[in-house]
Amino acid sequence: MSEGGRKLVRCAIYTRKSTEEGLEQAFNSLDAQREAGEAFIVSQQGRGWMAIAESYDDGGFSGANIERPALRRLLEDLDHGRIDCVVVYKVDRLSRSLLDFARLMERFDRRGVSFVSVTQEFNTTTSMGRLTLNILLSFAQFEREIIGERTRDKLSAARRKGKWIGGWPVLGYDIQEGRLVVNEREAEQVRATYEIASEAPSLEAVVKMCCQRGYQTKSWTSRGGKSHLSRPFHPMTLRLLLSNVLYTGAVSHKGTVYPGEHARIVDQQLWEKVHHRLQLRSTSQRGRPHRRQPSPLAGLLFCAACGQALRRTYTRRHGERYQYYSCRIARGKQKSPCSEKPIAAGDLEPSLLLGLEPILGTNLAWDTVRSSVERISCQASSQRVSVCFRDGTQVEFGLRKTVRPGLKTGTEPDDNVGRVPRVSRLMALAIKFEYLVRERRASSYRAVAEAGHVSRARLSQILRLTELAPEIQEELLFLPKVIAGNDPITEKALRHITRSVDWDWQRKHFQSLKG
Repeated sequence: MSEGGRKLVRCAIYTRKSTEEGLEQAFNSLDAQREAGEAFIVSQQGRGWMAIAESYDDGGFSGANIERPALRRLLEDLDHGRIDCVVVYKVDRLSRSLLDFARLMERFDRRGVSFVSVTQEFNTTTSMGRLTLNILLSFAQFEREIIGERTRDKLSAARRKGKWIGGWPVLGYDIQEGRLVVNEREAEQVRATYEIASEAPSLEAVVKMCCQRGYQTKSWTSRGGKSHLSRPFHPMTLRLLLSNVLYTGAVSHKGTVYPGEHARIVDQQLWEKVHHRLQLRSTSQRGRPHRRQPSPLAGLLFCAACGQALRRTYTRRHGERYQYYSCRIARGKQKSPCSEKPIAAGDLEPSLLLGLEPILGTNLAWDTVRSSVERISCQASSQRVSVCFRDGTQVEFGLRKTVRPGLKTGTEPDDNVGRVPRVSRLMALAIKFEYLVRERRASSYRAVAEAGHVSRARLSQILRLTELAPEIQEELLFLPKVIAGNDPITEKALRHITRSVDWDWQRKHFQSLKG
């Protein structure tokens, strides 16, 4: 782009502030940073510099990572060729992480975009500018680590003085001006719970008695307005309540108990009695084997493909427990390389009994099968089993699929329609999340995570898919539907590709991933 024979340099001003404090003011830190950037661009008008109208302001976002909505919009505009230069007030406004900064610089260089800091008067078009940038960023990261150490030291000192330094409110106390104040109604419930626990034979008995009396956890609202409703106790939440030293008027820090500033709710002797009983119960459970699930085919059933023994295990989905046999269960740090799929115990065991009835008689018991059969080989892919008897005879027959509620029998007209691959659904989600933040439909990625009921870490993993080359994204969106249940490409396999911002490198490795 040029004007009157002079090349125009389209400059984007990026601003950031780590906290939201003061952002409600008419002229805040973001405004000051933008004003300094605009003044610097005006001073470079002779070189064709001009500021674009779009603003990129991240208020209340840390520089420790690049998960910031305005920064993502800037990078998107940069990839579409709408920006020639990025201007910041200081280097650490862009990033305080050396790794993130190096990735951003690689992305800038690939697009031919320069980077300028107003107060440090250098840019990345020269080797000296790059060297100075890396040096300053090293000090920015060092400063961030020092601030973290100071914060941790301050919190430790406050703990040693018996101060409550924050966290989730506990039942029996309210928070007033940063201090714990006894809530008498809840405190009575806490004392009654300790009295029950001091006499009950087990933790499960305490849970049962608390539920009978209608005792529940604390109901509270966070500063952000999110409500946490009270719920009935279960063993874990009750154990946390009964082992909390806070109720004795003390605080714990790194295994050491210090006198606290708040009033106690539970007598020290009662707390120690309950705590001692909890420790005895925990000790009595240590080293005891878990209840083993009976497997009628243990020692008899083997995989026809790899020869390994098929072991019975289970999984849970939607509250239901499903048992199956598999040879791919991890043994130590090694897993079986066999490609055979697990087979449902509900399909295998009834089919074996039905197949052996003509030989061993009706109303078969597993003891009769074990006394007559030497080895059973099963192949999940062909749904067939081979039974070798102790007298040397051998029979082979197919498995019968058990029809279970909610499952297809294989005869429905739409059985071959298949489903959309998981990675295609995740790719569509990532694009949707980006759209919501870019178009201001959502205030932040944190709001998107809360609305989608996912953690911020998981949301970050999904959003990494948007860093793939556009043609890769398009291909992922239109992958063929899955029929046999094997997704052609997995999200885990794509994570290695997203680590690079070089689209040519991404395309090459994506092709190798497709095989």
